Amino acid sequence: MPITVPKPSSSVWTIALLAAQVAHADYITYDNKRMGAPEKPYILRTYLPSLGLDDEVLSHHGRGFPSPRYSPSNGRLSGSGSYATIPVLPAAISVSYGPGLAYAWDTTECRLLYAWANGFLDMESHWGSPGNGRRNGNYSARLFGQVFYKAHGKPPLRINGKPHSNKVSYHGNRRIKGNPEFSYDVDGRRITVSVRPGPAAQTVEVAYLSSNESDVLGYVDPKTSFDLIDSGKGRVKVLLRPNASETHHGFKKPNLKIAEASAGAGKTLYTTYGCVACHSLDGSRNHGPTLRGLFGSKRNFPDHGAVAVDENYLRESITKPNAKTVPGFTPGMMPAYPLDDKQVDSLVLFIQSLKQ
Repeated sequence: MPITVPKPSSSVWTIALLAAQVAHADYITYDNKRMGAPEKPYILRTYLPSLGLDDEVLSHHGRGFPSPRYSPSNGRLSGSGSYATIPVLPAAISVSYGPGLAYAWDTTECRLLYAWANGFLDMESHWGSPGNGRRNGNYSARLFGQVFYKAHGKPPLRINGKPHSNKVSYHGNRRIKGNPEFSYDVDGRRITVSVRPGPAAQTVEVAYLSSNESDVLGYVDPKTSFDLIDSGKGRVKVLLRPNASETHHGFKKPNLKIAEASAGAGKTLYTTYGCVACHSLDGSRNHGPTLRGLFGSKRNFPDHGAVAVDENYLRESITKPNAKTVPGFTPGMMPAYPLDDKQVDSLVLFIQSLKQ
């Protein structure tokens, strides 16, 4: 005799679903700003923003045209208005090594386009938001973090003393011990490129290898400070240093309005504006002086003599960062941020709290 099983009511299904959610919470939660790790980089191919890169960098990319509006329900043109173009990179590959480095490699241009730190991508445009799961309808992901390197002009690689031709053909990518390598064909040889985190914050190691061992490879980039790490038959490796400073917040800009100045608000600003990338809190040297024990100390400048690090000095350094460059550090590295008085006061209070 067959056994009849009563159809569960909607309330029964709801209770069962809630129980499953409690038991397997990780199944229903997600992070739309996922990052990789140094030992296991995360690779994601998606639409990426072009960040205003110049035409020489994007020489193989075309410029789109506005398209007329239409009705998705019947496919007919609406008769008025148009969709604006979206400045995106349709064939880029993004890689995250964690907070220290993320970068965009373009398979059309066959070169490193930009690098950033302290974040990766906000994928709300495709994955939805953690709060309600809704996508926002934008084709491109948005960066989250501080961009510190951007490509300029023609490709920097030199082959036997000459720039390689503009006729490049992407071959593919593979992982070597977890790290991605990219290869492309140009001028009758195959070039393999690896991009990895440098030894210090906001630095990138880029290594080129030619299939023709007799090639003499070089690197030329007048707009970027770099160190030659290694060169030999058919190979060259360089360490790229920052040439840009842009802060990106993904799809949601943080609310940085401050009702009352405080050290806590200053710490939030320090993190949000990416100060952490250049100014350490533990006394270690980076692209900028450490903030640990800075307040109350003295600085010696060739043009200004001994200067006490008091509130006035801190305010000047924040609002006019190039007024006095600490000896041993590169001038012009820090941009001037659009901060109001309470935000500046908060940063000063935060730095004052960082004692030895």
